[in-house]
Amino acid sequence: MEAIYAQGASLIQMFGRWDLGRVHEAFQEESSRRGLRGVLGVAALGLVYDALLPVQKGLLREISELRLGEMPSDGSVICIAYAFPEHVIDAIAVEAEDGFDMERWSVYAKEYEALNSALDGTAARIAEMVGGFAIPATPVVEEGEIVEAVDYYPLAVSHRVPAEQSGVGWRGRNELVVNSRYGCAIRLASIVTGLPLKRTPPVEEECGDCRACLDACPILDNKERLENYREDCLRYMESLGLDSRVCGKCIKACADSPVFRENRTIPRETAGGVYYTK
Repeated sequence: MEAIYAQGASLIQMFGRWDLGRVHEAFQEESSRRGLRGVLGVAALGLVYDALLPVQKGLLREISELRLGEMPSDGSVICIAYAFPEHVIDAIAVEAEDGFDMERWSVYAKEYEALNSALDGTAARIAEMVGGFAIPATPVVEEGEIVEAVDYYPLAVSHRVPAEQSGVGWRGRNELVVNSRYGCAIRLASIVTGLPLKRTPPVEEECGDCRACLDACPILDNKERLENYREDCLRYMESLGLDSRVCGKCIKACADSPVFRENRTIPRETAGGVYYTK
């Protein structure tokens, strides 16, 4: 195992940009085949590990040792994201005479699951390319396994940490990852590899004075006063009765803000930063 990664490290040092270019090509192929738009970044595994919650550190170490034989000291985490199509965002929380149009809202719930599936398939392909393993978009849980919001923590390695470390986005006021082009209307997955791939640097937050997500949700607007705002979010999502535990109000508000409506059509540079699909 050590010989394999030593050889891989040597190749990456010699052909780092070329090798990551192959990952970009695979990501572009997958996104095009699925009719989606996405973004990809690379973070240092050690930095990601250090920023995780203790229970998630243990999970990542356990999976790494099982799949790679060790926790690679100079490994990488590839973060990938797919953006929700605009018509799906527009379907969130549409007002009707008796409240909200739940049939339209369910479009978002279904796309949430579809994006998770697309990310898992794409991550599996990239993981095979780089000799690593994929961390699913969302953990597979048994019915009744998630009772409280904290029950999620030991079941999944946070994608938000590698997304922030790799420059895919920054932590927004709604605690979701916000991307420069797509706002927080994205879903994430990660791939861990022992290869020291070329990193993409973190980015500074660009929310500025924007409060769109907070204004759209009284729970988020009062999160500092609540004992556990995540628990309140979970209960509200359950009350909606959609096919998945989702809401999306803050995501729609972010995507509809003037900054991100304009940014959706602005080409982004790839060199020295994250990779955007065409």
